[in-house]
Amino acid sequence: MGLNIMDNRGTPLDRQRFTWRDMVGKPISKLDDDAYSRVHIILLNGLEMEALRFSHGCARMNKELQPVLAQLRRVEQHQATTVNWLIGADHSPLETTIAYEQVAIDVTAGVALREPDEYLAQVYRFGLLEDFDHMYRYSALLDRLEGKDANNILQSYTDILPGRPTIVEHRDPLDDLREPYDRTAVHPLSKLHALTIMAAEQQTHNYYMNVGPLFSDPMARLLYAEIASIEEQHTTQYESIIDPSEG
Repeated sequence: MGLNIMDNRGTPLDRQRFTWRDMVGKPISKLDDDAYSRVHIILLNGLEMEALRFSHGCARMNKELQPVLAQLRRVEQHQATTVNWLIGADHSPLETTIAYEQVAIDVTAGVALREPDEYLAQVYRFGLLEDFDHMYRYSALLDRLEGKDANNILQSYTDILPGRPTIVEHRDPLDDLREPYDRTAVHPLSKLHALTIMAAEQQTHNYYMNVGPLFSDPMARLLYAEIASIEEQHTTQYESIIDPSEG
């Protein structure tokens, strides 16, 4: 059954309450639960965190909106916790990295297939080739450091294939900028696609920046540093396709 957001009346903020036990529920199992459950968790957490980041940025520039944004953020913070805490402690940081790349590949591929604007679809396919490269290199690192096959995490849903080599992914910052859609003419689905992929890439960048320094292996530290740089480029690319004149 499809979701019609216009039929959803919502719940007043003062009734959106969470206990700590609500937020810290039973996590998924790394091997027993479907890999796409993890994909859903990571993607939704990225959307929740993007909502929080946007709200903080907006509040810093809009004094009159600060009270209502503060109330909204409290609920979104607890929603983000409820979602993100579903990732189990049986995942190593590198296994979670593999899962992040599965999100990048499968969600971006799905968006590219459904994107009504051909130019925007081309932008997604461009980034997708680099996501395949990241999955390929992190899978090799998982084998090197933990002796594990990444397909155990991916459950063979996502192919591990060489993509565009990382060495040619490093571009001049201006070359990461794309033409934005026209907010007055673009299909509503295109707006949702752009915001979704941007949020996912931003969350991936944040994760790699936080996790990368925790590795002692020199090769791992180098790889996380390099791919984190590309994830920043991807975030720049995807946010640039959003019409900057949008309110």
